[in-house]
Amino acid sequence: MALTTSPHLANIPEAIRIAAAVDPAVDPALKQQAFEYLTKVKELCDETWQDCLALYVQGAGASASGAAGKDGKEKLDTSLRLFCEQVVDTALINKADMMGGSAQKATYEALVEFVRTEYAEGSCEQGQSFMRNKLAFTLAHLFLNVYPAVVPAFFHPFLERLIPPDFSSSSLHPSLLCLHILIEIAQEIHDVLLKSARVQSRDRNVRDGQIRDSIRTSGDERLVVEGLLALVQKGLASAGEVKALELTELALKALGSWTPWVDLSVTLTPQTLAFYRQLLQQPILTLATPTANVIRSFITKGLQDPAEKLQVLRALEIVALVDPLETQTRNQGDDATMFRVALGNVVQSYGVELLKLSEADETPEPIKVEAEAMSSAVSALMLRFLSDRNPEVPVSVSPFVSDLLRSFRRYSKPSAPATNGKSGTMAPPPIPIPLPLAKQQLVRSLLEVVVRQLEWPADTDWEPLPDDVTENDEVATFYTMRQSFRSMVENISAIDKNLHTEVVANIIVNLLEALRSQGPSALSWQQAELAAHLVYTFGEISKANTRAAFYELPPEFANKSARLAAARKAGGDATMSSGQTTPTSENGDAMSGVPFDPAAAVARIDYTQYPLTPLGQVLTLCMQSGVDKYPHPAVPLQYFESVVRYADFWKSKDNAIQPVLEAIIDSRGLHHPDEYVRRRCFYLFAKLIKECKAELDTSLVPAILESLQDVLAIRTVLPPREPPELSDADYLIKATTGKSYFQDQMHLLEASGMLVHLTKADAARQLSLLSAIAGPLMAVLGAGVDTYRNALAVPSASQSNIVNSAVLTVHHHLLALGNFAKGFPTSSDHQIETPPYQAPFKQMTEALLQALEAMKTQRVVRDSARFAFSQFVSAIGSTVAELVPRFVQAVVTEFDTSELVDFLQFLGLLMHRLKTNAFETMDMLLLPLVGRIFAIFRQPINGTDDQMQHRRLQEAYLAFFTALMNANLEGVFITDRNQPEFENVLSALLALAVDPNDPGSQRLAFSFFAKSVTAWGTSAEAAAAPSVFAESAKSTYSQKVATGIALPANQHAVSPAERAARALPGYETFIYQRLMPTCFEVPADPKFNLKTGQLVLHEIAMLLRSTVQARGQQAIDYLLTDLLPRLQCPSAMAQQLIEALRTQQAKDFRKTFADFVRAMKA
Repeated sequence: MALTTSPHLANIPEAIRIAAAVDPAVDPALKQQAFEYLTKVKELCDETWQDCLALYVQGAGASASGAAGKDGKEKLDTSLRLFCEQVVDTALINKADMMGGSAQKATYEALVEFVRTEYAEGSCEQGQSFMRNKLAFTLAHLFLNVYPAVVPAFFHPFLERLIPPDFSSSSLHPSLLCLHILIEIAQEIHDVLLKSARVQSRDRNVRDGQIRDSIRTSGDERLVVEGLLALVQKGLASAGEVKALELTELALKALGSWTPWVDLSVTLTPQTLAFYRQLLQQPILTLATPTANVIRSFITKGLQDPAEKLQVLRALEIVALVDPLETQTRNQGDDATMFRVALGNVVQSYGVELLKLSEADETPEPIKVEAEAMSSAVSALMLRFLSDRNPEVPVSVSPFVSDLLRSFRRYSKPSAPATNGKSGTMAPPPIPIPLPLAKQQLVRSLLEVVVRQLEWPADTDWEPLPDDVTENDEVATFYTMRQSFRSMVENISAIDKNLHTEVVANIIVNLLEALRSQGPSALSWQQAELAAHLVYTFGEISKANTRAAFYELPPEFANKSARLAAARKAGGDATMSSGQTTPTSENGDAMSGVPFDPAAAVARIDYTQYPLTPLGQVLTLCMQSGVDKYPHPAVPLQYFESVVRYADFWKSKDNAIQPVLEAIIDSRGLHHPDEYVRRRCFYLFAKLIKECKAELDTSLVPAILESLQDVLAIRTVLPPREPPELSDADYLIKATTGKSYFQDQMHLLEASGMLVHLTKADAARQLSLLSAIAGPLMAVLGAGVDTYRNALAVPSASQSNIVNSAVLTVHHHLLALGNFAKGFPTSSDHQIETPPYQAPFKQMTEALLQALEAMKTQRVVRDSARFAFSQFVSAIGSTVAELVPRFVQAVVTEFDTSELVDFLQFLGLLMHRLKTNAFETMDMLLLPLVGRIFAIFRQPINGTDDQMQHRRLQEAYLAFFTALMNANLEGVFITDRNQPEFENVLSALLALAVDPNDPGSQRLAFSFFAKSVTAWGTSAEAAAAPSVFAESAKSTYSQKVATGIALPANQHAVSPAERAARALPGYETFIYQRLMPTCFEVPADPKFNLKTGQLVLHEIAMLLRSTVQARGQQAIDYLLTDLLPRLQCPSAMAQQLIEALRTQQAKDFRKTFADFVRAMKA
C-alpha cells in the first residue's frame, strides 16, 4: 500500500475538489492548475496508482461518503474514488510490467479485503450498481496480470460469496459482483466480438490462450461452472422473487460466456443437459432465452473429431427439444420474440454444423450419411421459423438457409470438365447430378415460404425506406429482411430456374387474376404490393432487359448480333421492294447517306408474332389487371417501377405508353398527395420519357407539359439555421446540398426539355412550349435578383432572411433552367441547320449573366451558374462563345480556393465544346488564374485537409493545362499578355515532373510536356523530311488518317508544317537541356518506385516519341551521341532503345522503355 507521507494522498482530493467546483469565485487559473495536476497523475499512473488505490479503499464499510469506515478513516466522495480507480485501471492495463508482481499481489489482497468489508459486511456502496460493475472491471484486469503465476487461487474468495444464503433477507450485491467479475474475465479472454473490436497483439492472444488453459487444468473451471449451476438451481426455486430472478438471469448469462471455451465434459453431462431442458421448458422466458444461448454454445463447440461432434449433436436432440417450444411460442406476441430468435439461432447453428460435417472431406462416409439425415430432419423446423412474420425470427435462421442452398447448388452446377493429360484434349463434361426428390420438395417449400415473407406485415403501415434507420426501425428491419430474402430467391433460381418460374409466376398470376376479375376488394394492399413487387423482381434472375427476354424468339434471333443481322436483312428487303435498286450498306443507305441505326432497326422487328416468355406473360397480366389503379400508394408506385425497368416491353406493345403516362401524371404519381410518392415519380417519369421518347406520339407533348405546370413550380423554402451561429455562406451551402424536394424536381425539368425537343418538326410549337416552361422560370429568376438588390440597398433587421431567400430563389431557378437545357441533345459543330431554340437559350444565358453579375459574391449562385452555363453551351454550342468572357469576368475574382477545382473542370468542359472559339477567353483568364493557383501553393499546409485540397488543385490545374493543349489552344500560353509568366509555368511543371512523392502529378506534368514538344518544338527540317518512324510505328488510326479513311482527330488537325510555323524560338533548347535529361533522371532516382510509377513511365515514353516526331533525326542523334553516353548507357542498349522507338507503336514502346529503365537501374 502507499506510504501515508505521500503528498498525493492530500493533493489528489484537493485538486478534484477545486476542479469540480461550480462556485464562480474560484480562481480560473487555480482550476486550470488542478486539471493539469490530475492529468499528470493519470499520465504518471505507474508512480501514482498506489496512492490512488489507498484513497479508493479508504473508509471501506462506511454507511455513506463522509462517514468513517472500519479503518476509522473517512470514506471519500464517489467521483473522487472513481477517478482514483481509473488511475489504477490505467496502470493495470498499460503499465502492468512496471507495477511488479508483489505490488499486484498486495493490490489483490487489498481489494479482497475491501470486498469483504464493503460488500459482505458493509453498505455495498449504498447499492450503486455502477460502482460494483466498475470494481468488477478492475478485478478482471488485475486477474489478467496475476493469474495463475502470482495469485493461483484468485477465484476462491469470490466464489465463496457467489451463492447467497437466501434471496429474501440477504444482500445480493456480493453475488452480483462475483457474477460480473466472471463475465468480465470471460469477455476479456474469449469474447469474439469484443476482441475483434480491438487491436489484438500476438502476445495478447498467446496470453489469453494460456490463461484459458490454466483455468481448464487447475480445476477452477469446474468450481466456476458448478457454482453457477448451483446458483441457477437455487434461483429457479425462488424465481417468484424479483431479486432472485435478476440474479438467476445474470448467472445464466455468465454461464453462457464460459461454456464456449471451458471443457465440454464439465458443462455438458446427462445431469446438466436434463437441467438445461428443464430451464428451456419453464414459462419464464427471461431465463429460457439465455439457456438457449448456452445450448447453442454446445452446438458450435469446436470439436475436431467428426465422430465426437456428431455424438454431441445427437445427444442434444435439438429437433425433439425445440419443436414443441416453437409450437408453444408461435403467435405469442413481442414477449416471446427474443426467445424465438434464440431458438432460431439454435436451429441455424445445428443445421450449419451438420452441413459442415456432411461436406468435410475428412468425415467418414457413415457419419456424412447420418449428418445429412439429421440435417434433413431439422429443415422442416427451420421452415417454421422462416415463416414467422416477425422479421427478427426468420433472420435468425437465414445463415442455415444460405448454407443449405449453397450445398444444393452442387447438384445443378457440374464441375468444369477435366483435361486429358496425354492428348491435351478436353474430356466430356460430367453429367449433372439431379437434385434428389426430397431436396426438390424442400426447395419448393422454401421458395414458397420466402416469397410469402416478401409481403408487408399486416400490422405495419407502408413507408419508404427511411434515410435514418433509427427513425422507424420496424420498417427498416422489414426492408433488410426483404433484401435478404430476395437473395434467397435468386439462389433458388440458380439451383432450379424452372421451379422459380413456376412458383413465383403462379403466385403472381393468382393474385393479379383475382385483382382483374374481382377488383381491389379481392386483395389487401399488402397482397397487391407483393404481386407488383414480384413482377418487378421477376426478370432479375435472367439479368436481361431486352425484348428477347419477353418473347420466345426463334434460333435465328437467339442473340443480339443475330437480331441485328435479321433487322438489316429486313431493312434491305424493304428498300428493294420499294423500288430502290442500290441495296443498303452495313453503315447505312448508300444512296441517301442515312446512317444505319441498329436500335431502330431491331425495334422494327415485329416481336408480337412470337409467343411470350413467362416474364412477358406476367408483364402482360400486370398491364391488364388494373394494378395501377389500386387505391394504395405503394401499389401503383411499384407498378411504375416495373414499367421503367421493363420499358422495352411496353415499347413493343401498340398504344401501351400513353396509358402509363396518364397514370404516372395523375393523382397516382406526379400529383399524388404523398410527397415521397411524388418525388419518386419525378425520377421515374424522367426515366420513362428518356426510354420511350422515340415511341412517344409527339401530338401528346403539349398536353403532357400542360399537366406538369403545377409540379414544375419551384418553391424556395428557407430551412432552419442549425447551428444558429452558422455564417450566411455556410448556411446557404448547407441549404443547397443533400436530398430535397427541389432536387427531385430537376428530373422533371430535364424530362420537360426532352419533350420540348421532340416537337422539332414544328418550330413554332416548339418555341411556344419552350417559352411556357422557361418563361416563368426566367421571370422568377429576375424577380429574385431585384429582391436581392433592393434588400442590399435598404438594410433592415430582417435583411438576412430576405437576402438568403433571394439567393436560394436565384440558385434554384438557375439550376432549373440548366436541367431544362440538359434535356436537349448536345449540339454538333457539323450540324447544318440552326435549331429554332438557339435564340431563347441565348436569352436564358443573358439572364444568367445578369443574375451572376448582381450576385457574384454568393458561392451557391456561382455554382449553379457554372452548371447552367455549361448546359446552355451543350445545347446550342459555339453560339454562346461571345458570352463566355462576360461569364468568366464575373467570377474570376470571386471564387475561393475550395471551388477553384470545380472552376477548372468547368473551363475544361468549355474548351472541349467551344475549342478555338474559347481562345480569347482563355487568353484573358490564364494569367489571373495561374497567379491565384501559385499564390495558394505558396501558402503553408496546415493539416490533412489542406494537403488533400492542394493535391486536388494540383491535379486539376495540370489537367486544365493539358486540356488547353488538347484543344489546340497552346498559343494561349505565349500571347503578349501571358508570355511573362510562361517560364514560371514551365519551371513549376518541371518541378512536379521530378517529384517522386506525387506520381499522379508527375504523370500529368509529363503528359503536358509531351504535347508541348509537338506544339512548340516542331522543327521545319523534321516537318519537311520523311518521317524517322517506320510504318510499323504508326497507330492503326494514324494510318487510316494518312490514307484518308478516317477523319483527323485533334492531334492530326494541325499539319507538321503548320506546327513548325508556330514553333516557339528557343524551346528546342529547353527540350534538350531540361526535358530530355529529366526523362532519364526521374526513373533513375532511387526514390522512384517502378511499381507505383508505371503510368509515369508511360508518359515519359510518350514524351520521347513526341520529341523524335517533332525534331526528327536531330533528336535521335542527340540521344545516341550525347545524352545516353553521358548517362553511361551501353551502346548496344542505346541502339536497341532507339530502334524500338522508331519501329514500335506507342503501346509497345511504353513496355520497352519500362524494361530499359529496369535494366539501367539494375
